Amino acid sequence: MRLLIVIILTLSSIAPAYAQYDKAVKHFEQGNYDASLAEIASNLDVSQDFEPNSLNYNLRYLAGHIHTKKGNYESALAHLKRCAEIKKDSIDPIIDIAFIYIDQKSFTDAIMWARKAIQIKQSAIAYYILGLSFSGIQSYWQAKEYLEKAIAIDPEMYFAYNELGNVLMRLGKLSQAQTAYSAAYALYPSSAYICNNLALCYAKSGDIKKAKEMIGKAHTFDASNTIITTNYNRIINVANK
Repeated sequence: MRLLIVIILTLSSIAPAYAQYDKAVKHFEQGNYDASLAEIASNLDVSQDFEPNSLNYNLRYLAGHIHTKKGNYESALAHLKRCAEIKKDSIDPIIDIAFIYIDQKSFTDAIMWARKAIQIKQSAIAYYILGLSFSGIQSYWQAKEYLEKAIAIDPEMYFAYNELGNVLMRLGKLSQAQTAYSAAYALYPSSAYICNNLALCYAKSGDIKKAKEMIGKAHTFDASNTIITTNYNRIINVANK
């Protein structure tokens, strides 16, 4: 009977906290980031980070994403690194940390965190991050290796195929790049970026007809993109000569 009372009391104390967390999530989904952070701050008790049934992990994880969107990277990293300490068997905060470092072009830090994720789980997204990071430091052969591992784990990861195409282009492997971009396009044919990249690959290979077709699609999908517009004008002008 006493145990039952303890359980009821515990659940009763958690229920209001979940309600506040749901409120914070709703603010986040509506783009009211400051209001969401205010809800988090009023419910986050640092002393309960490692307490069973504590909502601190959820609160910190949400705060990490909000601070990332606001460009407050130091605050985002602080929350996400604490999340990684709270749930040592989860790669989610580790992956988010690595992506923040990529956005900051801190590729060596991104590599370190991606490797931490792989020690926990052979994750396609972690290998993708390694591919992006090694490409960022111009180690293209290593980037190619990790991107191929990502694709082997998740053959439908279109953005890994796209980045593999980018890496192969830098290595001068045009036919292989075309294959990678084509795979990305098959998985996500409405991506302006993929269409643009495939168009550039066709153009460099001398297939102006296909280049024109793909850059036309890219321009249709995102006519406001200055890079795509520039490539569109160049390829169309070449085709019309």
